[in-house]
Amino acid sequence: MDEKKVVDRKVAIALGIICVVLAVGLVGVIAYYMSIISGLNSQITSLRNQIADKDNTIASLNSQISQLQNRITSLNSQVSQLQSQVSELRAIVNLEKSETWVSQQTVSQPAGYYVYWIFSASYAGYIVVTVHSSTTSNTYVRVIWSSYGVDYDNTVNVGAGGTAVFPVLPCSRVEIRVGNTNLLSGATQTVSITYRY
Repeated sequence: MDEKKVVDRKVAIALGIICVVLAVGLVGVIAYYMSIISGLNSQITSLRNQIADKDNTIASLNSQISQLQNRITSLNSQVSQLQSQVSELRAIVNLEKSETWVSQQTVSQPAGYYVYWIFSASYAGYIVVTVHSSTTSNTYVRVIWSSYGVDYDNTVNVGAGGTAVFPVLPCSRVEIRVGNTNLLSGATQTVSITYRY
């Protein structure tokens, strides 16, 4: 039995040594893979930080894009307004605009007198005075204004009806008279006045 015990003891020792070697190997393998896992975790953390930085950069760029799009919208609106102003000014330069100052108004005055209207002209242009009808053939239209050193005073006889056209510069006071040169009887006229500029 002694031999059996010696063999069992040798087997036990051999098994113990194998277990110790396996345990040491397992600890080594675990340590090795833990080192790899730690490195990979470090890389993952680094990559997550890079992703976060890139996300922040993307958010910043998206904000800049939004600001630039708002700026473009604002500039397009300004361009549209300026184009509208250019069209308006082009129409004024080409004398395509008009204002009706008087529309078929009936007026009366005694013999040798006149009625008058006062307006202001913002732009150079001309004034069209139409006497649609008059009870006398002695009807006249007179326009008076002063601007830029020019004193304008002109009278046009229109008889019992007609149209007179007068140039005008920008001025704050344009006086338009419609009257008659009758000696004894008054007159009645129907008048329209248009300012073209």
